[in-house]
Amino acid sequence: MWFKGAQSWFRGQPLSVQFLCASSVLILLATAISGYLISGIVEQNAIRSKAGAVATFVQSMTEPLVQKLASADDLSPEDIKKLQDLFADPMLQGRFPHVEIWTPDGTIAYSIAPDLIGQRFILPPGARGALSGEVSLSFADLDAGEHIARDFRTSYLEIYSPLRDNSSGRIIAVAEIQEDPATLDHEVARVRLVSWASVALASCAILLCLFAIVRRGSITIEEQRGALRQRAEDAEANSHKLAELQAIARHASMQLAERNEKLMRSVGADLHDGPAQLLSFARLQVEQVRQSRSDPDREAPLTVLEETLDSALAEIRVIARSLILPDIEHLPPGRIIGRAVKMHEGRSGTEVVSTIVGTDREIPAALKICLFRFVQEGLNNAYRHAGGNGQEVWCEMKAASMTVIVSDRGPPPGFVKPGARTGGGMGLHGLRQRIESLGGSLQIVCADTGTRLTMYFELEEGFE
Repeated sequence: MWFKGAQSWFRGQPLSVQFLCASSVLILLATAISGYLISGIVEQNAIRSKAGAVATFVQSMTEPLVQKLASADDLSPEDIKKLQDLFADPMLQGRFPHVEIWTPDGTIAYSIAPDLIGQRFILPPGARGALSGEVSLSFADLDAGEHIARDFRTSYLEIYSPLRDNSSGRIIAVAEIQEDPATLDHEVARVRLVSWASVALASCAILLCLFAIVRRGSITIEEQRGALRQRAEDAEANSHKLAELQAIARHASMQLAERNEKLMRSVGADLHDGPAQLLSFARLQVEQVRQSRSDPDREAPLTVLEETLDSALAEIRVIARSLILPDIEHLPPGRIIGRAVKMHEGRSGTEVVSTIVGTDREIPAALKICLFRFVQEGLNNAYRHAGGNGQEVWCEMKAASMTVIVSDRGPPPGFVKPGARTGGGMGLHGLRQRIESLGGSLQIVCADTGTRLTMYFELEEGFE
């Protein structure tokens, strides 16, 4: 269970953290292995270097005193006395607690322990190696005969150095120097610490350099991943918004078709009930004029015919006025609003305060028609329901949006709502459908202080 939790945590971390964890484990193992191997090599080299230095030092002191072994089997009492005096020095005695000189046949020609001088033992392996001309070293074998004889309890470090004849260079004896391992252990511990620290510092430096490189790449990847994730989220949100807008557009198209059908029926009904009836009545007057016998008899029917035709023409003009827009195709939004305001003021006899904020910019023709109809319908409603009290049009044009507000201050005291519409408006419901079909939004706020209609469009660069 904990392994799965750790695995899940590991996968959830950035790439740099994953690299740091994985590389730390690998570099730790590599550091341990290399540190062990390197420290072992360094320890051996340190021991051999120390042994070589000790062998050279002792060889330089003892070799002149053992030259008689080139022609004799033992040393003279005088030479033994010189060696005794040499190694009786406190400094040498403290450093080298035991020193022996072996002849090639295994006889101890000299020893700090006098009772061993002249005795023969099995030649130690280190002494045999020194007889071949090399400095050798090993830890004391406590079971060796010379050590049993002295009842050794400490496994000293034994250094074997060849001693040569000055005239011929022939090896005539081997000097065995026994050194306290405590001194060597301290030196080896220091060397081991330095080697391990060097390996650890080098590994850490490599790890930090690699981590810095991977971290930089990881940050770039994370930034790109975040940007891609944000783009995916934006694309998904835009997809949902597009689906919503498509649904609104389909609904608006159906509503607009229905409104157009109703408008056509309304226009047909207005033509049938108004101008058509008047023209039928005028047709009857024509028959009366035709049947009249004298000019005075024709005067009255002609007068009625003229009035009827004038009335029919007036009604046709009223109907046409509500269907035909003024020429606004080449006008900027500010002038379109001004045209709608002037037409409303001339038709209703009221005043409208208009404010344009920002710089006019070109918008599509469909949006121009929608803007004109919005201002027209908003002012018609302000006149119908508030008597034109406090009518105001406010428009703000930005680089990426257009906001238009038509508001009033509510009906004044004593206001009586008229029984019929004063303009050829298309209704707020149809206006909402028109605005939403073009991608905009309409907000209607009604309160005691008046009504506020807000139309908002986002203008993209493609709208130019």
